[in-house]
Amino acid sequence: MTSNTTPSGPAPHPVFPDVRRADAAVAVIDTITVRDDARQHEVADALLTADRPWHAGLVSDTVLLGADGITVLRYSQWTGEQTLDGAPEHEAAETTSSVRHGLYRSAVPSDPTTPGIIVVVTFDTADAETARRFVDALLDRHPATTGAAYPTGMGGNHFHVALDGTQMLNWAEFADEESHQRVVEEQLSADDDVPRLIAETPGLTGRGFRRYLPYGTATREGTARW
Repeated sequence: MTSNTTPSGPAPHPVFPDVRRADAAVAVIDTITVRDDARQHEVADALLTADRPWHAGLVSDTVLLGADGITVLRYSQWTGEQTLDGAPEHEAAETTSSVRHGLYRSAVPSDPTTPGIIVVVTFDTADAETARRFVDALLDRHPATTGAAYPTGMGGNHFHVALDGTQMLNWAEFADEESHQRVVEEQLSADDDVPRLIAETPGLTGRGFRRYLPYGTATREGTARW
């Protein structure tokens, strides 16, 4: 597992996780689809108070609300995959996907934007090598590498690879939904560079993106809510 050396910048907002913290070897990312925004908040509350008393291997537990009103995302950081053995699982009637990831690489501007939303972009991958090659190619085109100006409102990109090699996930930080929408409209048309790269990469299938709003993060020291 590797990560490019980028300036750490200011501490993240307490309701967002420190994705690059050194003691977090595994990120378990759960996505729950619910019936409406009332249930969305019920599930978010339940997740934010789960695993208490604090599980020995758990580093932090972050819950976000989908901007669509019907999804909840849980990003829990663990010291290692073996520490997940015996950890309680959230039981919900709703459809849930759960994937274990490792952070592969990050790209963060020298003066990072304080994120107001997280955009989660996912890809199915044939194997871990496909995922890593794709991330490397993306970063060859990234402002952190090329020296081009970052789009206004764009923060860090944190590229995760599923431990079983079946998924790559980009945890992308933006100031707000409008900042992300500008990138979509100005840089992600079918004939732009990144969409062409996606289309031309064997073993890769794009699954789109979801926008998430902050809800809360729990650590051993306490819980911060939005």
